[in-house]
Amino acid sequence: MTLRSLLSVIAITAVAAPVAAVQEPTDVGLPPDLVEGVVAFLNDSTTTRLNGYTRIAPGQSVVGAVGVVGGDVEVAGTIDGDLLLVNGDLTVAPGGRITGDVLIVGGRVIAAADDAVGGEIQVHADRLRLVARRGGVEVTPTATANRQGLYIGGARITVRSGTNYNRVEGLPVLFGPVFRTSGPNPLRVDALAIWRTEHDQTRDDLGFQVAVDQTFGPATARMGVGLGAFSRVAPIESWGLTDLEASLSSFFFHEDYRDYFEERGWHAWARAQIPGTAAEFQLEYRNRDLTAVPTGSPWTLRRNDRPWRAQPLVPEGDLQTLTARLIWDERNDADDPTDGWYFSGRVTRGLAGSLLLPVPVDEFLEPSGDPTPVDAGFTTGFVEFRRYARLSPDHDLSLRLIAAGSLDGDLQPAFYQHTLGGEGSLPGYRLFELDCGARSSLLPYVHRGTGEPEPAYGRYGCSRIAHFQLQYRGRLPIDALRGDAGPNLSEGSGWFDGVDLDPRWLLFFDAGRAWSQDGDFADEPSVADIGAGITVGGVGAYWAYPLSGDHRRVNFFLRLQRRF
Repeated sequence: MTLRSLLSVIAITAVAAPVAAVQEPTDVGLPPDLVEGVVAFLNDSTTTRLNGYTRIAPGQSVVGAVGVVGGDVEVAGTIDGDLLLVNGDLTVAPGGRITGDVLIVGGRVIAAADDAVGGEIQVHADRLRLVARRGGVEVTPTATANRQGLYIGGARITVRSGTNYNRVEGLPVLFGPVFRTSGPNPLRVDALAIWRTEHDQTRDDLGFQVAVDQTFGPATARMGVGLGAFSRVAPIESWGLTDLEASLSSFFFHEDYRDYFEERGWHAWARAQIPGTAAEFQLEYRNRDLTAVPTGSPWTLRRNDRPWRAQPLVPEGDLQTLTARLIWDERNDADDPTDGWYFSGRVTRGLAGSLLLPVPVDEFLEPSGDPTPVDAGFTTGFVEFRRYARLSPDHDLSLRLIAAGSLDGDLQPAFYQHTLGGEGSLPGYRLFELDCGARSSLLPYVHRGTGEPEPAYGRYGCSRIAHFQLQYRGRLPIDALRGDAGPNLSEGSGWFDGVDLDPRWLLFFDAGRAWSQDGDFADEPSVADIGAGITVGGVGAYWAYPLSGDHRRVNFFLRLQRRF
């Protein structure tokens, strides 16, 4: 099947003059004729089939129909024929040319000159799930739209890990039923229990996480509401490293990069996509009972005989909060962006509560005073801005700016405080290097849940932080490992299941500063580090060096995904 015949049997939603008119995907779903035509086009023996990120280099020419699944396409050379792109974005670089028609399913056109495409362009926003079978491509059963009979959705039993393997609860394992209705506006119900390999530190042997979420509205203006309840251990900060990275560090190296608290309660939320933009607004109300949690003794592969780092004290009691979030995402790829920008901002206001900060105990385990009341009427915020710029087909520049902390000038409760330092923020410095003296001394206190004496730090971190990151990246000239080495793939070579290693080098610069907002603790000075790294398939080896401080040394570390 030719792409022109496929376009002729479905509703044409955009044409190639001008290209700017087809930047926005359609909002009509995936018609069955379109799905069948896409599969037929990919299975046609005359189609050159590729998987993952694909680049047609300057001077390179591909003759005939091209089908790409599961990756972005950058055309700097020539495709002398039609292009079908499934689940990826298209960029036609200056000088690039596609002589035929273009159909994009599950993506968009990032950039192209008005005369870069000789035929028609059609863009559909909905992704299409495909599977490789018997040397061809088929639609996965869950993605088939025209089922026989009445279909209202599906249910399954899930078993998966929770946030991350940690020094409080070991491995949290979530299990239970998940139900989701069919259609473009599904209802989702999760009813999950949480079993912990370490449970002596929490108030309940079993936690839980229950949520009901309903989506409604057209694809370009989605809205949703939800209600949930929970009893779980939560990290104070988690933006520096992924859950997988934090888990592996704890399990393999006895190094937990996060601190935690326990929360019970319920929450309700609403969200709305702003029409005509890449922005979504969210509003969430939380009513929680909060408590500090001591460290446990989960098993680790190395250094298992060493004690774990102590936890910080957090205020305990009831707290009601309201949080407003705005997310604006115009990156060309959420996992490995090279162009676009990203903004995320949230403001949290404490509405009411009765929070008390536990006090240390003496050698007879008697409190040294009365618990200190903590103001529940705080206001705090977190803003993150990222910009990605492609300087050439093989080089890109990225920057990230984070500003977070108190908006009313007072020190907020510990679970809204912030720190800098470590591989997730300033890799040239130690973990929690900028914590405004929070870990300068340990205090004995009696844990509310276990009744046992536990050492703890007096607080978590600083009231405010500012953090800046800059990164320059390029491709290594190792064609054998790159997914754009050329479309010379033979039948049965695993085109659909191939791995794009895409080796790259990078240089980076980081800077940060923190403010205490507490007269008993000093502000942290401005610090900076520099470094370099090599990434292959997203996994990176990095070296960082601090530009200030008394303990300057090169820090070597690994990351399982890009830094930001």
